[in-house]
Amino acid sequence: MMNKAGGPIQLKLWGPARLEYQGRELKLQRKGLAILYYLALEGATRREVLADLLWGHSAASQNLRVELHRLSQALAPLGYTLFKAGEDPLQLPPFVSLDRTPSPGAPMEGLEELSVEFRAWLEGQRSQLMANSSGTVGRERLVQEVASQLTLPSVLILMGRPGSGRTAFAQALAKALGVPFLEGPRGGGKALHYLRPPYTDVSMERILTDRDGLWVVERSSYGEDPKLILELRSHYPAERTRYITLPPLSWAEARASMLANLPFAQAARLFLASGGSPGHLRELLAVPHTGAEVPLPQRVRAQVQLEARMLSLEARLALERLSVHPGPYSQGLLDALEATPYLDELERRGWLVYAGQWQFSDDASRRVLYLGLQPGRRQQYHRQAALQCAMEEQRMAEAYHRLMAGDTADWGTFVNTLPGWTRYGLKAWLGMNEALPMGPSVGEMARGSELALLEEARFGQGFEVDGRHVRWVRTPSQATTSGIMWAGQDEASLLHLKGHVYVENPLGVGISGRAAPLMLEIQEPREARVIFLHGIQAGALADNALLLPVKEELDVWFRVPAGASIRLTSSAESGLIDLEVTSYRIAPAAQAQSAPKVEVLEFFRSAVEAARKH
Repeated sequence: MMNKAGGPIQLKLWGPARLEYQGRELKLQRKGLAILYYLALEGATRREVLADLLWGHSAASQNLRVELHRLSQALAPLGYTLFKAGEDPLQLPPFVSLDRTPSPGAPMEGLEELSVEFRAWLEGQRSQLMANSSGTVGRERLVQEVASQLTLPSVLILMGRPGSGRTAFAQALAKALGVPFLEGPRGGGKALHYLRPPYTDVSMERILTDRDGLWVVERSSYGEDPKLILELRSHYPAERTRYITLPPLSWAEARASMLANLPFAQAARLFLASGGSPGHLRELLAVPHTGAEVPLPQRVRAQVQLEARMLSLEARLALERLSVHPGPYSQGLLDALEATPYLDELERRGWLVYAGQWQFSDDASRRVLYLGLQPGRRQQYHRQAALQCAMEEQRMAEAYHRLMAGDTADWGTFVNTLPGWTRYGLKAWLGMNEALPMGPSVGEMARGSELALLEEARFGQGFEVDGRHVRWVRTPSQATTSGIMWAGQDEASLLHLKGHVYVENPLGVGISGRAAPLMLEIQEPREARVIFLHGIQAGALADNALLLPVKEELDVWFRVPAGASIRLTSSAESGLIDLEVTSYRIAPAAQAQSAPKVEVLEFFRSAVEAARKH
């Protein structure tokens, strides 16, 4: 069944923070709003995390209960129940949606002064949203936004992963402010002082007494706050302190710069391997390589291992064991890989995050740790994971881990136990192609003038819309589907998908067995869907279910029945998809002779059969 994402109650992402019901603002406490925004952007969250984020003292849990009660009271008159009694982790209900429509101002304005921890989170979100929004590309826009809001003297805590380009960002910021960039505390007057760990050459007194400078303190996304930052939190005025987590490069940003001269598939492969880290990308580009295997540059490996050495030995070894499994972890898998006792340390130091299930905060770092494992250990850990997946009856995940461990498997028997499109997808990946029951229904039609597509909703992580272009950057941490819905047209129309697709799904269909690289669905009210899979032969599973090969260069047309809403999604576990989506009228008979002809696929085979009979 197709579900419309979005509901009658909307959180407005850009401009002043507010919740609207049917276009009217609902009056809420700011901390109540903060809870809703956090759940909307981070997903399911434990109560304990929210309490620490917004209050951080002994009565935090009680304060959170009071705030949740206030939220419930605000929505009860409208007939909505926000959270179930005792619900933990808390999750935003489907009737509350996040409206990402760009508007003037910064995201979530007015929530800056709730707590130091929430402000740090807010600054990180703003950095990412500003960097990925349209307009001046990425980091350039972020530099401009930060420069316009700073008043000297100030302190800027600049967080990022290894290779995230913190120094380059600070240098660009100094240029935008028109002040010199100075390493360390030397010099005075209007200047940007850049401080690197372990900060031994600077005293707190020097920063507190400076009346003209900007002090940029580099901090890793991994580990805990060092002494200098703890002292700044305690003694430096909060209103003159900013926290920025430097986001990775967006795909558009990387493609326009570092990856501009590469073919799409190679550029996508390197981008996914690097997680958008400029330093990691630079190292990958410097290492010659061919084929699908992406090498692990020594400098990148050393940087990640250096960060991991800050963990206790037991936690570091647990992290290495977890690296064999891309994607979220069940509690059983955490136990099997002997990681459960170290979850608190790994979360506190930024390596793991909890979003309904535990997962790596950064898949590129997981890849680096995995590639750094000795082959014997890698094999051992995959076998531990396979055994647990077998106990949980996660057959696809078990098959993946057995394959990666180098164990033999009876694929022929296994694939025939799988349902529907999953079976055809895995068979295609294994080179055991099976013909579909029916061929696709194809016809020729005359293309008329362009029709506007009216967006109804967009949903999920790693997805963006830019005019006619839709883009997905899918990583294993994104366990949910992402994509877009468009409203139906009043008349039958043509839909054109054109662009590039690069997908790295394990086993072709993912460890879940449900990771369709691309899916196109319509509802009018009959439902039909098209699933794109690697290596598949085009054909139909049923009257309303089409399987098509997903090619690196996609160029395909469909006839959409009148009134049919359209849903385009990806559930890929790792991939990059960049498509232009256009809708056209079907040319009327009088113009059909002169109009361009296109080969069109039908959603319903029966529609073609009926047309032939007439």
